[in-house]
Amino acid sequence: MEQINGTMLPMMLPSGGDDMVTGDLWHEVHTRFKLKEPKKAIARSLGISVPTVRKILKQPHYTRYERRQCKRRVLAPFEAYARMRLPAVGYCAQSVYEELKERGYTGSYDMVKRFVRPFREDATREATIRFETPPGRQGQVDWGTVWTLLDGKRTKVHLFVMTLGYSRRMFAHATDTERLPAFLSCHTQAFDWFGGLPHELLYDNTRTVVLSRDVEGRHIEWNPTFFDFAQYYGFRPRLHRPYRAQTKGKVESGIKYVKRFLRGKSFYSLEQLNSTLSAWTTGTADTRIHGTIHRRPADVFLEEQHLLLSHNGKPAYTIQERFLRHVSKDCMVTVETNRYSVPFRYAGRPVEVQAVDGTVLIYHKDTCIARHHRLDGRYRITMENEHYAGLFLRERPIVPDVEVRDLAVYDALAEGGAL
Repeated sequence: MEQINGTMLPMMLPSGGDDMVTGDLWHEVHTRFKLKEPKKAIARSLGISVPTVRKILKQPHYTRYERRQCKRRVLAPFEAYARMRLPAVGYCAQSVYEELKERGYTGSYDMVKRFVRPFREDATREATIRFETPPGRQGQVDWGTVWTLLDGKRTKVHLFVMTLGYSRRMFAHATDTERLPAFLSCHTQAFDWFGGLPHELLYDNTRTVVLSRDVEGRHIEWNPTFFDFAQYYGFRPRLHRPYRAQTKGKVESGIKYVKRFLRGKSFYSLEQLNSTLSAWTTGTADTRIHGTIHRRPADVFLEEQHLLLSHNGKPAYTIQERFLRHVSKDCMVTVETNRYSVPFRYAGRPVEVQAVDGTVLIYHKDTCIARHHRLDGRYRITMENEHYAGLFLRERPIVPDVEVRDLAVYDALAEGGAL
């Protein structure tokens, strides 16, 4: 900054005569010139070029700078096509630019980017309708992760959160894994926490819940162990639409709330973390005035508690852990570095592997398709011949029948005879 006549002026870098002239700069240059200050001194002190000083002095009055408009916009003939293609390409300026070049566009990418920007902003500015559910009807489940100090070590912790849709009362539990046994165990702890379970639970499209699905949700391949768990307790699992995470916004908000509570804290162990989390949930999360329903979740929960499904008297659901694997092209599945064969028709498909009493069982859609003795050691292979039966016959090329002739025929041909 430089002080001239009691006025603080910003220093400007020289730019070779193309400086943008502001009103303050115009008046300052004319004032200094009237005081007989040389043009070079004016340019040096104000951080502009001498040609800019000359240009300003030639202007008897200050004129606001206006960007000159092109007489003919290069993009104009292509705007209708670009506007039509924007939703299909996800409002990606680069994709539109490449398509326009193929159609004869000769302008710059920046011009296309400026054209696309307002359309993309309008498309991403979504208006949503809040979806409320009756008491006891729905709960939402999701995982979150947070880094915290456990026994003095920075540790990644997985947060399981279940939120009841009507009362917004929630259950939160920290684990060191998101694998299926921990996932189902957290469910049963949540059921005990609420004293029951909602009639349906909404999930993300995680592999512990669903193996595959289409966008519309008409064809869903559930994780068989999870689906059996849902049937055992009697609730209906539901999936939110892909790329529409706001569908389960209640549990998403709950995860953020838990993360804010854990931020900056340290614990001796995971057990202490969960004990602290339970006390905080009961003493703070359940008794605060919720920002959406403007009531205390603990009070609203009284209205839906008797409408939850009861799980009293049911023995705890037990599973023998299964691992999800994909069959390789050579019809093998890897388990603990060792490889086991499966029937060739399952190549490339997802399967579940279970180790029971020294035996490796391989399932597809809850049907056992292979059984092997569990291998000792590492990097060993076991193959069953029947798993490949029929594979080589399918790949054998078809050879046409060839007429068999007597050798005398070829002797006659060699001597110049005719058949």
